[in-house]
Amino acid sequence: MDETLGICVATKSRMEHVAGLARAARAAGKEVKIFFTGEGVHLTQDPRFAELLEVAKAGSSKSRGQVTVCEVSYIANGFKGKPVPGLVDKDFVTQGQNADMVEECRRYVVL
Repeated sequence: MDETLGICVATKSRMEHVAGLARAARAAGKEVKIFFTGEGVHLTQDPRFAELLEVAKAGSSKSRGQVTVCEVSYIANGFKGKPVPGLVDKDFVTQGQNADMVEECRRYVVL
């Protein structure tokens, strides 16, 4: 999709950059897809994560964004069984979702 920004988050220390990119893309009318992997899954525990979900998933059903988390990374980082408000089981995915995102998004950023 030409109007989609993909953001792969692999670091646990830059929530302000993730949120800023998502806000800027949404303000420009772009769809946002965010994939958390590696140490990036720590950001699901950040108090600002709920705000990020609102920004990323805002819009009509046609342009609604997506936020997913690598399930293996989530477990490996000690969060097994810990819920993330705003996410459901289907939002915990494999690296295959990341590969799909790379192919689907016109622009792709790794943080």
